[in-house]
Amino acid sequence: MKQKIESVLSVLGFGADDIKCVSDDIIVAYTDPRRSYHDITHISVMIDALDDFVCNSGDADKIKNIHEFIFSIIMHDYVNGCDNDVWHSIQQAKRFLHKIDNNYNCEYVEHLIRATDYDKHIICDFNQQLIQDLDLVLLGASDAEYDKNSEKIRMEYKMYPDNIFNQRRTEILSNFLSREYIDNMNFFRDRYEIQARHNLMREISRLK
Repeated sequence: MKQKIESVLSVLGFGADDIKCVSDDIIVAYTDPRRSYHDITHISVMIDALDDFVCNSGDADKIKNIHEFIFSIIMHDYVNGCDNDVWHSIQQAKRFLHKIDNNYNCEYVEHLIRATDYDKHIICDFNQQLIQDLDLVLLGASDAEYDKNSEKIRMEYKMYPDNIFNQRRTEILSNFLSREYIDNMNFFRDRYEIQARHNLMREISRLK
């Protein structure tokens, strides 16, 4: 994964010293022992799902800038577990991008990362829809994998008592279930929709 991050940074125009510094910083953030779900594996899963989309959807040409898109995936959970962590992740992404002289679209990166703030952002374009669907692919995992990930999420928020965590988690999952479709794009609906709804209903039942 570190090699993938360094490759993206190189294409974006980071110098050799900055590539090492920034990639090391990103790896440290995502391997923090306090993280159990929003970690480097989560980022790797999203990038693998993006590769699948690019190779098999027929819509790869609609992605505005693939390298900036991958950078946005890498940075979207850079800050985790604090108030307004999406905003803080955006600010750190901007600080990294200011290290390079090449042209880059900071607004585009911010636009994508904001799409992963499900409480506050309304999805309105293809690229935002795509990053959100990538972020949600594990909702459609097998029963066993989904349950394992649910346990990881609970561990990540172990500072909250069960009653508060269960209520908030139920609200989040119920919001996804209330949509006509959980995923925005048919490519992901065809792969994950049925299993994702099954998983969400199982977890909500447990939480209650």
